[in-house]
Amino acid sequence: MNTFKELYFPSSESRDLNKRLREEHELFLLENPEWVPNELRLLPKVIARTFNKMCPKTPLMVPLGWIDGTTWADLNEQKRVLSLPEDEKIEGLQAHKNAIRGRCFRIPRPYEVNSDEAAFKAVQEYAEVDRRVFNGETFDHDIPDALLEAFNACWERIAEPGEWWSGKERIAILEEVRKDRDEDHPKVRSSLADLSNTPSPVISPLTREIVRMVTSNAAEIDDKWAKEAISLIGEGKYSELVSLVVNIVPIDIFCLLLGRPVVSLPVPKGGKPGETIPDGLSDGGAFVPWLTENFVGPNVARALSFVPKDNEVRMKLVESMYAGGGKFISMVWNENEPLDRAQVEIIAARTSSINECFY
Repeated sequence: MNTFKELYFPSSESRDLNKRLREEHELFLLENPEWVPNELRLLPKVIARTFNKMCPKTPLMVPLGWIDGTTWADLNEQKRVLSLPEDEKIEGLQAHKNAIRGRCFRIPRPYEVNSDEAAFKAVQEYAEVDRRVFNGETFDHDIPDALLEAFNACWERIAEPGEWWSGKERIAILEEVRKDRDEDHPKVRSSLADLSNTPSPVISPLTREIVRMVTSNAAEIDDKWAKEAISLIGEGKYSELVSLVVNIVPIDIFCLLLGRPVVSLPVPKGGKPGETIPDGLSDGGAFVPWLTENFVGPNVARALSFVPKDNEVRMKLVESMYAGGGKFISMVWNENEPLDRAQVEIIAARTSSINECFY
């Protein structure tokens, strides 16, 4: 365990780093006065502008996101450190972590408690947890690196503008997904034709209903409903919406099953949707066009080929959570695997049956 001084008082290195990061962030705010951290993205712009303008001039005020390490400068510092060689990266991440910890008086974090003193889930309610990334420090179990890499790649992608939805719209859709997965959230089905497609404030009531259906009532989606939904928002938007749902849900469930909070949704990135339709698509029995030209493989691998970048993320999740590379076509797995192929398939089949999966 660290000493009292190390836990609660920043070192000179931490103070220097915090000084640099705060100066960088305040310069950034001069050109981006409405910026807020992801957790406060619904804050009215007039309040954000006022706060960001007052902060550098007012004693004892700190920028939004400063205490939690979610300022623009902090996120930029993380990217810089992650690009360094491995030994420098580890040192840089620890230095940044120490600097954030030194910004206010805190109780010990989970990774400062020895494993034989308390488990992560036993202290998570009282300790500060970095919920913006996936790493082994915030799980009580050993998680394969391939899984963490796939999760972080997904989080990086969902913040970006897609081909049919902006970054801001994509995050708003994912917020709806999480609301719809809440057992207490109302799940009353609405007629699509009666709903407005005007954003309110970011996505429309029509989009929210399609998200609700795909998230919570996928077993009820039939050809008639799908055709109506696609006719109202378009093939591209429908495909991308589905991809967002199917990418985040298994990750959230994985976290919750292992006793840790879900990771905060990322800050949406700027930019406009590309609206590019991939080559080689045509009708082939699915609700939307999919890859048919020179395609060899299972249908599940091309189901979302209308949005190839998001489909690539999904397949990386499939490979890390289920079976990747040669394992997928092999009926006999290495005997060192915790489950053999037959056991995995019976679990998959039973889960699909319970969820009333199309397959």
